Amino acid sequence: MSQRVSEERVFRALSDSHRRELLDLLHAQDGRTLSELDSHLPMTRFGTMKHLRMLESAGLVITRRAGRKKLHYLNSEPIRRAYLHWIRKYAEAEPRDPEVVPEDAASPGRARSAVRHVYEVLVRTSPVKLWEAITSPEFTPGYFFGTRVSSEWTPGARLTYAYPDGRLAAEGTVLEVNPPLRLVHTLSALWDERVVADREHRVTWKLEPMGPVCRVVMENTGFEGETATFRSVSDGTSLILNGLKTLLETGEPLPTGG
Repeated sequence: MSQRVSEERVFRALSDSHRRELLDLLHAQDGRTLSELDSHLPMTRFGTMKHLRMLESAGLVITRRAGRKKLHYLNSEPIRRAYLHWIRKYAEAEPRDPEVVPEDAASPGRARSAVRHVYEVLVRTSPVKLWEAITSPEFTPGYFFGTRVSSEWTPGARLTYAYPDGRLAAEGTVLEVNPPLRLVHTLSALWDERVVADREHRVTWKLEPMGPVCRVVMENTGFEGETATFRSVSDGTSLILNGLKTLLETGEPLPTGG
């Protein structure tokens, strides 16, 4: 099934208030029978069955047999994919008045400022442990290309990532600190001669608890076009976040080969 067809089924399934109520019921308590779900809806048992079948066809509900019982479980992954593909970019954008067009909307500088890179992972840990791993020099060598982070972690404080021999890989300034959910700082790339001439950009860490896991988003913005730093960040961010995930979930650094 193509991604487009799959998303169409998800949005169609979510368009009905009774189907959304069924998902809410399973979110509150998974593994329910048809009778348990039907008792909450103002319709016939047959009507509830039809709604559940549509949710199953969209991949939002999964069924399992337990003896003679058929249990229904919520599968939120299709909603997460639809959110990432269609909804998040609009939800996180700054509200704009459609009647007001910025004077510099067509300027090259404004177009360049739109260049950004966003990557995210789900980590089976708590926001507190993630925050510690992001801000502690004891953790960063295990996932941030061998560098140790250093900062007082207060707005205006200096931030550095240094190699074991003392050379700086990057430096910046802390802008916003909201432990353990959000961290914003600037970053000037110093790791090789191709990037040192590029201007600093902004890095935003977002940590969102989701039950037993935590969603980690690393957003890099403010590049002057597709600079050497932008290309390097685009290649390296996945290694950083997957390395962070592997370190916290297994206690070992991510094996990168070579």
